[in-house]
Amino acid sequence: MVGTNRQKKQLFVMAVCTPSGKTLPGNLSIIPSEQKWVFHALYQHAFPQLYSSEVCFRNRLVLTDEDEAEYRSFEDLIEVTEEFSNSSVMLCTFHGIWMAFK
Repeated sequence: MVGTNRQKKQLFVMAVCTPSGKTLPGNLSIIPSEQKWVFHALYQHAFPQLYSSEVCFRNRLVLTDEDEAEYRSFEDLIEVTEEFSNSSVMLCTFHGIWMAFK
C-alpha cells in the first residue's frame, strides 16, 4: 500500500487478538522499505525489545499478505529463535481469497 501516508512509505500494521476475541492495534510503523532484511530486523530485534521475549513467545499465529519478504523472514525466525518457536504463519483470507478475485 505505498502512498498511504505523506512519506509514501509502507505502513506495517500489527493487530493483537485478546483471549476474549477482541482485536486491538499492537503496532503501527512506517517502514523504510519492504525488503526482507527490514522485516527480519523488526521481528528479531524490535519486537522482543518493544514487547519482551516473553510476550513474543506467547504468539501463536501471524497472518500476512502475499509479500514474500514479510512472511519468509518470519518463517525463518520461527526455525532459529526461541521467541517465535510456537508461532505459525498463514496467509490472511482477505489477501488470499478476496484480493485474488479482485
